[in-house]
Amino acid sequence: MTGGAGFVGSNMVRTLNRYGIKDVVIVDDYDESKMPNLLDLQFTDYVDYNDGMDAVDRKLRSLPAIEGVFHIGADADVLDYNPKHMMMLNYEYSKMYCQIASDRKVPFVYASSSAVYGNSKEQDAASKNAKPHNIYAWSKWLFDKYTLANQGKFGDRVMGFRFFNVFGWGEFHKGKNANIVYRFYRFLKDEGKIPLFKGDIVRDHVYAEDVTEVLYQAMTNKQVKSGIYNLGGNNPISHLQIAELVVEVLMDNQVVPCISDPSEYIERIDMPEDLRSKFQFYTHSENQDEWISAITKNNYEKMRIYIENLIKHKV
Repeated sequence: MTGGAGFVGSNMVRTLNRYGIKDVVIVDDYDESKMPNLLDLQFTDYVDYNDGMDAVDRKLRSLPAIEGVFHIGADADVLDYNPKHMMMLNYEYSKMYCQIASDRKVPFVYASSSAVYGNSKEQDAASKNAKPHNIYAWSKWLFDKYTLANQGKFGDRVMGFRFFNVFGWGEFHKGKNANIVYRFYRFLKDEGKIPLFKGDIVRDHVYAEDVTEVLYQAMTNKQVKSGIYNLGGNNPISHLQIAELVVEVLMDNQVVPCISDPSEYIERIDMPEDLRSKFQFYTHSENQDEWISAITKNNYEKMRIYIENLIKHKV
């Protein structure tokens, strides 16, 4: 399990534990800010990817048995402008993990990203209309191309899932890369205002627990074939709607004072020019498989539950 101390990765380990799977080897780094995600998880070993590809490869190949590989770890900083660093972590390491799974003849499930679509009007995993617009998106697109081009050479199934804006428990260490639901919650709670970029920003969001359930089903159900899949809520929601929801829930729970005009808690601001060319204004998990959509439905209501959990646990 790569990225097992991170946001989606720790949720994936928790899902495996829920299904009685405890013999999990985590590959991640020793970033102290992520360590709290591990507190209630059960796993058997921890490998630092910073030891280098050769060391990680030797360690994983020394394991007596592997039933499957979940590859969720990545450098997801869309503002990282170091292409060598990004491609090493998101492409070269990904090929290594995939090869280990192939050599062991076990399924390989990995996290791709909806970032590969950029602002394309067609966001269908079966289409060729990808328009990556930052080095992170290019790194994900490149590995997708690799898995599709080599499908017939792998020892078992290889399935990539293009995540759409994941929100949920365990993203607290991500800072500016956290989902907008959590960021709006923090802005309002800490600063009394939600800064909202001007213009229409509408994106597809998906709950972390639903993401990991989809990945588990893909790994264990042989009816899920090799390929690339969209994984979103299949229900685009505007940033304005999310900001209004955060305001509503925090007022209802008396975290902020109830006021007659809740819109006063939202401050419209200009988007920096250097961000505009790298920003996705619209995403939609188009033509998503029905079995995936059955798991990820009701994403707006799950946002409400998530915000209420943040308040309950005083995050």
